[in-house]
Amino acid sequence: MDVDNGMCACWLLRYVLFFLVSLPFLQSEDVTMVIGEVGGSVTIPCTSDLQEKSLDFMYVQRPGSNGNSNRFINGYHTKKHIELTEYTNRTRVDHTQRTMKLWSIRPSDEGLYVCHIQYQTKIILENIQLKVTANYSIPNVTVACDNGSCLVTCSSDSGYPRRDVEWSPNPPLNQSHWRAVNSSGRRDPVTTLFSVFSSISVNCSSGPQLNLSCAVGGALSQEHTVCRPQTGSPDYYVISAVVAGAVALLCFLLIGLFVFKERKARTARVNQDGEEAARTAERVQLTCMNTHS
Repeated sequence: MDVDNGMCACWLLRYVLFFLVSLPFLQSEDVTMVIGEVGGSVTIPCTSDLQEKSLDFMYVQRPGSNGNSNRFINGYHTKKHIELTEYTNRTRVDHTQRTMKLWSIRPSDEGLYVCHIQYQTKIILENIQLKVTANYSIPNVTVACDNGSCLVTCSSDSGYPRRDVEWSPNPPLNQSHWRAVNSSGRRDPVTTLFSVFSSISVNCSSGPQLNLSCAVGGALSQEHTVCRPQTGSPDYYVISAVVAGAVALLCFLLIGLFVFKERKARTARVNQDGEEAARTAERVQLTCMNTHS
């Protein structure tokens, strides 16, 4: 019994000594952030230390959720052939550069990746955080106005991650002139990409003409005219009537002046023609009298 206890103590001591000796060689770097776009590709850099040549193996895994076991993604082993299932046609490992390329990126690929690299003299653990993005479509804006207020809706789709709609009024609006009516998002069950929309109600009963645009992520809509001068206000009708009356009076005066000048010119021409005819008749008469005498 004492022999068994002695052997156990000996093995335990050897394990502790091995751990203490290996501890300086066990490295865990800070998390490295990489960004990939949906449908594109990204390179997972397991380490920048390429001086060590005695590589035994390199594995890329994803930590399991809720305490589940790690999920193997891809890797390299000097003496074993690596069999892949889920990532067979979407990953490739370059053990000389200590990298893994991932393509046809999906939103579900987002998360933490852990590289396990073992050399003959040390072990390296590298954490890489993959952030997945997808550009939203150019937002579509619709405007519906009635009784001094406008309902403006902005919508955009096929984006990731979920973003909120941001409104940009020009000129800036006081909070009392508008209010949010609805804002929501929907995730496509197949692509897992997001569609978002937002509606606001704008009070147009007072204030100047308003131009409005919206943005989702980095996608910006065109600027739309929302509030125009209120054509139904009494002041508008008074001003319109005064302007119309002034224009009509001016036109009437111009026409009257033109007619007056035309008639005066015509009368002058008639009088001139009459005087000329009288002088001609008088000359003819004088000529005839001289001829008879």
